[in-house]
Parts: sequence; structure tokens; C-alpha cells
Amino acid sequence: MLLNTIGETVTRLMNLAVKECDGSWLTQLLLVLRSHVSVLRTLCAVVCQLVTRQANALADCHAHALAAILVHLNSHASCSAGITVQRTAATARDGPNATVTKTVPFVSYVLESLPLSTTVNMSFSLLFVVFYVIYAKMIGRELLTDENQTSTDQGLVVQQSVDGCVIIPDHVGQMLSYLGPKLVKDLRSRSSNLGYKESVVSDKFLSVERFLSSDSVRTLLEQNRMTFETWVQKEIEVVDDEDLSPEWLREYYMWVVFTRWHKPQSVDDSATAQMYIISILQVLASALLDFDVRYSEPHTCCHNTTRQISRLKQNGHHNISDLLQASRR
Repeated sequence: MLLNTIGETVTRLMNLAVKECDGSWLTQLLLVLRSHVSVLRTLCAVVCQLVTRQANALADCHAHALAAILVHLNSHASCSAGITVQRTAATARDGPNATVTKTVPFVSYVLESLPLSTTVNMSFSLLFVVFYVIYAKMIGRELLTDENQTSTDQGLVVQQSVDGCVIIPDHVGQMLSYLGPKLVKDLRSRSSNLGYKESVVSDKFLSVERFLSSDSVRTLLEQNRMTFETWVQKEIEVVDDEDLSPEWLREYYMWVVFTRWHKPQSVDDSATAQMYIISILQVLASALLDFDVRYSEPHTCCHNTTRQISRLKQNGHHNISDLLQASRR
């Protein structure tokens, strides 16, 4: 009920094209829940479940609600009452079966767990980060009143704007820069005239195209980007990209390698250009080797996990392998 009410309210604000609003109502609501820890923990658990496991079943309104809540929890740390999450990750350096567990803040965990495995999930994550930026900008004046506005945590950065200080996690900017050009071809151009005629965004999240022309969004698209190594790691974990045609992926990969992460001034001569291609090949080969090591050992997990690993090898792994072969030629 809380999530639906929040979603309906913020969606109505966006439909009215409100550029600036008082978001203190949501902050106060979350602060009230702080006195009811069991309710707050349940809300956080539901938010985490919806974002990380059920994104393919959500719609625009849900993405708006989830992003708005995360904006307030991130900007006012006292709202989340110090709720943390235990995260276990594989460490390929220490062997295929080695893992490490660490505790991370709730907001950081959710943002770093935005789903990317399918086109629908990527569409949800793109709308989520786009709306995160738009909504943070809308309530920017309220964020200025927070005593902790300049603090950084888990890679969070403070973005300055003409209107004041808006807190945007660095990971949000990176995800925007990663997903935008992958799903919307017009975003691969520096032109401000976006037609959105060529897009593979799921029709469940069409409001994202309306938000992409925002100055704040366009600025972050240029300012934030993940390293090429991180980009490869994201791509290789894709489980199902059947909604992306081979032609679409081929053009996107060529743009990534030779335009987005490519610095023209650094390849003025053939020797430098050759070194650049070699560095690209090394990153791709290393990522494929790491992937094969992690998933080559027998798994005593459930059938669904085994099937997902098989699909990984057929999709993300296959695409990166093709890119490696194409780069060699």
C-alpha cells in the first residue's frame, strides 16, 4: 500500500511536468517509520526483492516509487536507521569456489544490484536510474537542508548544478551511461535532438524516453562512464538478449570499442592504433578466461542456477567471444 501510494504520487508529479517540488513529505514518512523498525525493515526487504528479483513484473509507476524511496534513503541516512545487507561475492583470484562476504549499506546494495540479465530488466534499470536523476533534481532544494549532504559512502559523489547541490551516487551515473546508449541508439550521438525512433526499451517502461531529454540526464551521460573492463564484465553476465538483433549488438559493440571508450587523439599513428587494439583484445580475453574459470567447476546448486549458467554461456559469453574474434580481424 505504501509503495503504491508513493508511486501514484510521484508519477502524477512527473505527468504534470513539475520541475521543482517539496519532497519533505516522503522524508517525513520514512522518518516516522524509523520508530517502527519492523515495518521499515519489511519495506526495505520488499524494495530489495522487487528491484533485484521482480523487475520484469513491474511497470513505470513501480519504478518511480522505488527510485524515489532510494533517493530519500540515500540523501537522509537517518531514514534507513542503519539497515545493512550481507553480500556474498565470488573471488576468481582465490579459486573458482572462493567467496567473500561483506556488509554494505542498504541503498548501496540495491543500486549495485540493479538487474541487467535481460532486455526487460535492463529497461527497468534504465528507467530507474533516469528517474532517480530527475527526481533528485526536482527535490534538490530539500537535499540542501540535509546536514550530511556532502558525505560520501560506497563511491557516492556530489554533483554540482546551477541550481545547487544534488546528490547522485556515482553508480547511478555509470549505469545511465551504460544502459542509455545500449537501448537507445540516438544516445550514441552527442546531438541534443533525440528522436528516439530506434530504441529497444521494453514497452512496459516507455516513460523513460520522455525523461532522457533532461539536461541533468544528458550531462550525466557524458560525465560518468564505467571502465572498459567493467563494461565487459557487465556484458558477459547477460543471460538473455534475444530482443536485441545481431545487427543492433554489432553496431553497439563497434560504437563502444571505437567511439565511446576510444580517444581519437591517442591513435594518430598506426603503431599507437595497434597498441590500442591489443589492449582491447587483452581485456576481452581476460574477461572470457575469468568467466570460464568461474563456471567450469561442477556446481552442486539447484537446476535453475545450472540452467542460468548455461544461458550465460550462450548469450553474454557468446557475444563477447564474437567481439573478440571481430576485433582480431
